[in-house]
Amino acid sequence: MLVATSDAFDARSIGVLIPLDDHWPVRVAAAERLRLRLIERTADPPITPQRRERIKRALRCMDGRRDGATYRAIAAAFFGARRVAEEPWKTSSLKAQIARLTAHGRRLIDQGYKNLLRGKYIP
Repeated sequence: MLVATSDAFDARSIGVLIPLDDHWPVRVAAAERLRLRLIERTADPPITPQRRERIKRALRCMDGRRDGATYRAIAAAFFGARRVAEEPWKTSSLKAQIARLTAHGRRLIDQGYKNLLRGKYIP
């Protein structure tokens, strides 16, 4: 939890409240990355923009599946219905891509978000 001393945003007036629980080391490491990012401006982003986009797409796939969408419907949302209709669906590279993204999203939901908090990204 971020704690500020005033309404005005000043990186040096912000504190971090960290619970003393089993995830203490992870939380401290995340707070240090935040400090480096806000104050020192030296921290590298933990993941590249391409990986960030892949994570977003993977989680969108999982949202779609949770809501009952088929792989074909998800592919149409990402790539457009016309492009999906251009290939035979059973052997479509788009179908394979959506399946891989969905599997990646499942891994992220099951355990991968903890790795992100630890500053590690496992594709």
